[in-house]
Amino acid sequence: MPVADSLRLQASRIRGDVTLGWVAAQGGGVLPGLLIVLTAVPSLLPLPGVGNVTGGALVALAISIWRGQQPLDLPERMRAWKLSAGHAGRLLRMLAWLHDAACRYLKPRAPGWVSARAWAWAAWPVAAMGVVIFLPIPLGNVFGAVALVLLGLGHSVEDGLAVGLGWLLSALTLVYTAALTWGVGTISQRLWSYLGPLLGVSAN
Repeated sequence: MPVADSLRLQASRIRGDVTLGWVAAQGGGVLPGLLIVLTAVPSLLPLPGVGNVTGGALVALAISIWRGQQPLDLPERMRAWKLSAGHAGRLLRMLAWLHDAACRYLKPRAPGWVSARAWAWAAWPVAAMGVVIFLPIPLGNVFGAVALVLLGLGHSVEDGLAVGLGWLLSALTLVYTAALTWGVGTISQRLWSYLGPLLGVSAN
């Protein structure tokens, strides 16, 4: 049975809470790139505290990638994370859709971007997007997760173009995060300099 069909079948059979480790096991022999996708995708679900869990897990995964650890695995805390039947089913169906899309649109090309050395360097955008997802940045979880989906799927099917786009979106996400942080800091400082005297508090 094709991987995507198997994922949809398992999604239809869920009757109660399951762990993320169980969800990961449904993909069978998961390629390292797909493990990045699996770790990043929950950030797109409306779950309380999901960014803290997935962000920290991505940083841990990045360290394992940089060290050349084989096989890669999800951190224990994330494997034990409980998902309701609805959220687990939605995650499996999302992974099935991504797998179908990867098979349809991605293909092996630009080998320099998917070499063993390039895989080790992939630790940097994985760690950076993990930090962005962890922080309470508006849309940071969405941009970060999409960047890592491109990166992970690209490495899984050896599509260097997708990997390059993942790197580009990661860089743009960092620029967005820095600009937003600077803008909020500047606005806060100006508001404080205006309101401080009115409240009888020194702005200095």
